Amino acid sequence: MKQILARGAESIIYKIEQWGQSYVLKWRQSKPYLLNKIDSQLRKARINRECKMLTISRTLGVRTPAVHFVDLYNHTIMMDFIEGTQFKQLAGQIPMSELVSLCHNFGQLIALLHNGNVVHGDPTTSNVIVDGNAKLWLIDFGLSEMNATLETKGVDLHLIQRVLETTHWDLQETMLEATLEGYIEVQGDSAESILSRMKEIRERGRYS
Repeated sequence: MKQILARGAESIIYKIEQWGQSYVLKWRQSKPYLLNKIDSQLRKARINRECKMLTISRTLGVRTPAVHFVDLYNHTIMMDFIEGTQFKQLAGQIPMSELVSLCHNFGQLIALLHNGNVVHGDPTTSNVIVDGNAKLWLIDFGLSEMNATLETKGVDLHLIQRVLETTHWDLQETMLEATLEGYIEVQGDSAESILSRMKEIRERGRYS
């Protein structure tokens, strides 16, 4: 039995039942405007990268779904189904103290990635699952990268700021402040240069 959980431009996410347990099946769709051979190579490369980044991120102390099966021929990944709720959906429904705590933890997780020279690439509240124990899980590493630079780390933080402005506009100041506090706590002295680059990227967007 398959249940569609999400449908995006790059992939469709299904919930499936296998061996008496629930899993997520991520299928990367083809791009009709690309030659079949090139399209297949790109999809295989992105699947390989996502599996690798999920595993690397876990070694850095970030909770991510474990990969159980990869089918490069059919461009699919089967991984853990994380029982919980998208942070995006929770943000406006929980007490402020809980929201601040979750944002603080979110910032800590992004800092753990950055300390390992990894960027998430799409660090939105849609890509954070809060489980029943109020633990955060990061998902969707399709745009993540290794060998992160000051620029790409700044972009990660800039993306967080933008999504808070657009999706959580009424809570954005509180959420951003708590997220950055958590980030600085883990990142340490190097946070200053990354935050400075985040602000620079923001200014570029305003005047470009």
